[in-house]
Amino acid sequence: MKLALVLFSFVFCNPVTGIEYYTATYDNIDVDAILNNERLFTQYMGCLLENGPCTADGRTLRRILPEAITTRCEKCNPRQKQIAKKISNHLKEKKPDIWIMLIEKIDPQEEDIAAFEEFLAQKEEEYLLR
Repeated sequence: MKLALVLFSFVFCNPVTGIEYYTATYDNIDVDAILNNERLFTQYMGCLLENGPCTADGRTLRRILPEAITTRCEKCNPRQKQIAKKISNHLKEKKPDIWIMLIEKIDPQEEDIAAFEEFLAQKEEEYLLR
C-alpha cells in the first residue's frame, strides 16, 4: 500500500513547529507508476473502499484519510499535498466513479468535501508557503 502511505500514513510531530505531520517515509514514491498500473491501482482502491484485501498500511490509511479530508490535508507536508492533489485530480478526471465512491465512503454526509475541494483548487504556491 505504498500509494496509501504516500498520501497519509503514521503521524509524527515536527519538533521545529510543533505541528503534527504525516510521515515523509514514502514521499518519493513514483505515484504515476501506480496511477497508470491498473492492477496496482485497483488493489489500492479496493482497500480504501473495503472491497478487497488490505495491508496494515492500507488500514492505517483508511483511518487517517477522513481526517486529511476534513482538515484540508493540514497535516500533510508540501510533497504530500502535491501527491494528494495529483491523485485526487486523477480520480476526478479519469476515474470519476471511483472518486464518487471514495467520497461517499469517507464523507457520506458531504460535510467536509467542499473544504477539501477548496484545497484541491489552491495553487501550489499557496500551500507550499504554509
